Amino acid sequence: MNTQKWVVLTWRLPSGSSTPRVTTWRTLRRMGAVLLTPGAAIVPFTDDLLEQCEWLAQRIGEHGGEAWVLPVSELSEREEVIIRERERTSREEEYGSLRREAEALTRPTKRAPTGRKLRALERGFSTVLARDHFAASGRGLARRAIARARRAGTH
Repeated sequence: MNTQKWVVLTWRLPSGSSTPRVTTWRTLRRMGAVLLTPGAAIVPFTDDLLEQCEWLAQRIGEHGGEAWVLPVSELSEREEVIIRERERTSREEEYGSLRREAEALTRPTKRAPTGRKLRALERGFSTVLARDHFAASGRGLARRAIARARRAGTH
């Protein structure tokens, strides 16, 4: 039996303006949440993620919607596998994109990467790393590709 705890955020927003929906979706994406349904998402339990869910629920309420933050102490093994796999897949895609961007900067036909491009890659990596709750593969490849791009930019 797994002892992983979770936080589920469920919500409903009034029809009309799409801004609250987009803001909710973007916030959940930044948190590394896994969407369960169009109105429910789940994240691993940490004090920080619980606080972020509570904050988001409050914002949803301010936009005329309803939201509930539900700590969950247990999921079935099947449910947990699905959630972890969805999260890892999302992060693997993001790491892959960063790796490809970094590799493009080190091609022989390219000029040395600029500091601005390198900083953007490093910020992107930090952002993905912060929401990589289950150590997705591709993290090391992206990190090494960014390091190679950094070395190419310093020569």
